Amino acid sequence: MNGQVLRVSEPLATQFQAAQETNTVRCIEAKVTGEQLVVNKVFQIHEGVQADAEWASIQAECSTPSLVLFHIATSNGPLKWILVASVCDTLPARDKMLYASARDCLKQQLGLAYFVGDVHTTDLSAFTYRDVVSTMHTTTGPLSDREVLLKEEALLERDLSVKSSAMNVLPFGMSAACDAALIAFSKKGTSSTWLSMRMTNEELVVDASVQITRDDQINALVDKEQPSFVLYRIFVYICPEAANVRLKMTYSTAKASLLHDLQRRGILVDSTVRL
Repeated sequence: MNGQVLRVSEPLATQFQAAQETNTVRCIEAKVTGEQLVVNKVFQIHEGVQADAEWASIQAECSTPSLVLFHIATSNGPLKWILVASVCDTLPARDKMLYASARDCLKQQLGLAYFVGDVHTTDLSAFTYRDVVSTMHTTTGPLSDREVLLKEEALLERDLSVKSSAMNVLPFGMSAACDAALIAFSKKGTSSTWLSMRMTNEELVVDASVQITRDDQINALVDKEQPSFVLYRIFVYICPEAANVRLKMTYSTAKASLLHDLQRRGILVDSTVRL
């Protein structure tokens, strides 16, 4: 799975680093091309023009899907960039997964310390400058409802991981077929296998195991109507908003424990995507 990490192209890395040394770049639009993240457009800072007005111009010129790196300060420097992932709902599932993975790849390779915000939007034209600024991380102000939920989920996953590690067991059952499928997956390294798993009567079972030979197979395999876990180059957690609360809690608990079990098996997860 770790063989599928997208790489920041040299021109993008050079452009971003140059932006740290000058005060001329307001925004860089990046896109996925092949297995690389590349520069699509660069927007300069215009003297006398407010950042919110510049954002409106950027909205009009950027296309989707894209990763928009927006510089929110008039004086350049670290910790002054917000990453806006513009990925519309009508894109194929494969592209959504690709750009979800690309967000982490981009930040890690350019430098996490430069980014104070990271947000996803399905409609860039409706995402206002105020929305952009509101995504900034803060260590002193109150957390939004969304940030509270994400923080609680992260703490839950950490606690479950610690408990599972201490007991060396999963808090739910696993069918023999599922165990065998994970063993086979771990031996294949960078795999072309789509392995989908579901919880049935508090037991993790195989939903589907398919060899991917064409990218267009993925759209047919993604089932957004029912919660599931998928291993295919990255780890995909599917949990529709319409699912009942009990089911969401069950899968949230199972997700943390399953990720720990994958690590124990030697299956390295570079990125986790939620659909």
